[in-house]
Amino acid sequence: MKAMDLFLVRYNILYDTWLKAIWEQVPEELMRQRPHPRVNSVVWNLWHMARVEDVALNRFLADRPQVVDSGGWLGKMGIPYRHNGYDMTLNEVDKFSQQINLQALREYSLALKANTLEITASLELATLEETLTRDRVEQVVVGEGWANPRAQGMVENYTGWSKAQCLMNLGLTHSFHHIGEINVIISLMELED
Repeated sequence: MKAMDLFLVRYNILYDTWLKAIWEQVPEELMRQRPHPRVNSVVWNLWHMARVEDVALNRFLADRPQVVDSGGWLGKMGIPYRHNGYDMTLNEVDKFSQQINLQALREYSLALKANTLEITASLELATLEETLTRDRVEQVVVGEGWANPRAQGMVENYTGWSKAQCLMNLGLTHSFHHIGEINVIISLMELED
């Protein structure tokens, strides 16, 4: 087994088991709800996971265009912004959760999966040691609008990260964190997962 195969084993479980179950088992109206005043919606979490993966693997790891741009996904999803949702107010989360086209979000997620598999198939492990410069992070986070304008601390956070950290944390571990959050949201709505 090659090193990248270990990433792919976990990555495929994310999409083929966890995300598939959420899309197939959680009714649309519940995906859009926040079951508690301090909790985000399921759909917000799905959007956030996708946006983080898109930027981390395309812009930080492979230096290629984001999937969200190459497929005109913002228009298809019916949302006016490209940031990852971090630091949105709860009122913004409510509006977003009602506005987004869920079918388009699911299709964006699947296009993102195909893109990530393409990136990892051609990835050279030696490049994973390279680190992100402040200029590069600032270009993506601020210049390309990946961060909510209120979340500028993200530049400091990701400066100096290795490409390996981007792949493993932002391309994998981060999503499983939000799968856990989604499961809590589902349990608060008294659904069986």
